Amino acid sequence: MKYFICALASEGNCLLGIPAEHTERIISSSRIQTEIYEINNGEAFISIPVLLKLKDQSTPHGLVLKSKTVLLLPRIDVELEIPEEEILRLPKALDEMFNYFRGVCFNSDMILILDPEKLLEIIK
Repeated sequence: MKYFICALASEGNCLLGIPAEHTERIISSSRIQTEIYEINNGEAFISIPVLLKLKDQSTPHGLVLKSKTVLLLPRIDVELEIPEEEILRLPKALDEMFNYFRGVCFNSDMILILDPEKLLEIIK
């Protein structure tokens, strides 16, 4: 499956993968958001940097999900094909805290795989 990949830290050793099949398009963003979930003019926005308490909360890219919610993201670096069998479940202790992740993939870096549907359930 294809994923959009963005770095969660400037060092780039922890990445986030968002399944392309859940998205409609990529947009540029200059939105500044301090809350995880905001509605503006009838549009819903979720800030991944605020959700994950990242030091750098800039969001130059947005992914419009098929649900029409916009995920505000750090810069999207690449599209990557990740075979399903390479995605591992999170350990139970982490799964309870971060249940909006579907799992993790290890290549040269660690890629946390986001579950957009689960995230929307939890946030809304």
